[in-house]
Amino acid sequence: MKSSLKFFLFVLTVMVVACKEKSNSTNPLLGSWSIEKIQWISEDTTLSRVPVQKGLLLVTPDCYSICWSPMEQTRVPFENLSNPTKEEMIRGFSTIVFNTGGYTVSKDYFTTKAHLAKVPGFEGGMQYYSYHIQGTQMTLTLFDETYPNGEKPNWFGKWRTKYSLNRLTESKTN
Repeated sequence: MKSSLKFFLFVLTVMVVACKEKSNSTNPLLGSWSIEKIQWISEDTTLSRVPVQKGLLLVTPDCYSICWSPMEQTRVPFENLSNPTKEEMIRGFSTIVFNTGGYTVSKDYFTTKAHLAKVPGFEGGMQYYSYHIQGTQMTLTLFDETYPNGEKPNWFGKWRTKYSLNRLTESKTN
């Protein structure tokens, strides 16, 4: 009886480890991605930016982090890096976008849940992306967002944000 229990526990452990490795190895988003271009797309308009300072999308087996600047020129440094003026802080904050947290991924969709966000109060909010990967390039399109209170932003149904990314590194699974 003891050997049967040991065998069962061994098989169960192997299955859990194999499933975890399989789920990690089938996640095509794992790794780091450079944000090369951002487009805001509506029914009749497309606004494009090719940022000088490339942003990053980082995806680990459990977390994501996205940080980018919509600026087409280098962000202006603070005159005194350790003591910025109020105007410099406002300018600096308005030229960067970031969220980090957990996510789920399927064959076509990447859904994020922010644990820390540029916008105070968005923690717990969800963003919904479709994605397409071809070789080392990915198109990631934000098409929906839900605030923690269940409300939608005013751009919902009017605008989509399309990111063009290049793979920098691929995450290795153990």
